[in-house]
Amino acid sequence: MTSFPDEPFLALVPVQALASEPGEGGTVVLIRPKILSPRWAWLVRLMKRPNFRVKLDARGTAVWQACDGTRTVAQVMEAMAQAHPGEPDAGFRAALFLRELARGGFVRFA
Repeated sequence: MTSFPDEPFLALVPVQALASEPGEGGTVVLIRPKILSPRWAWLVRLMKRPNFRVKLDARGTAVWQACDGTRTVAQVMEAMAQAHPGEPDAGFRAALFLRELARGGFVRFA
């Protein structure tokens, strides 16, 4: 079972680290290079499709847009909880998604 996010994590400020573009229906598509290492950057230029394109749903888009460099993880969780009042775990799910975005290199924490 996953525990509630700890205090130091809640105080971090998520910042978008990669590019994005508008998707269908107001959603967002994240663009991540397949190779992040600067050492292998030359290989990216040879690739036909050098980027992953990750399509977010409406909730993922809301979390992504909340990563504006001013809100803490706790504030993003609160915003998601208020946006989805019928779901008691909406804020917790937003925190889990932020951790996954960080693992994938989509966001960094300040």
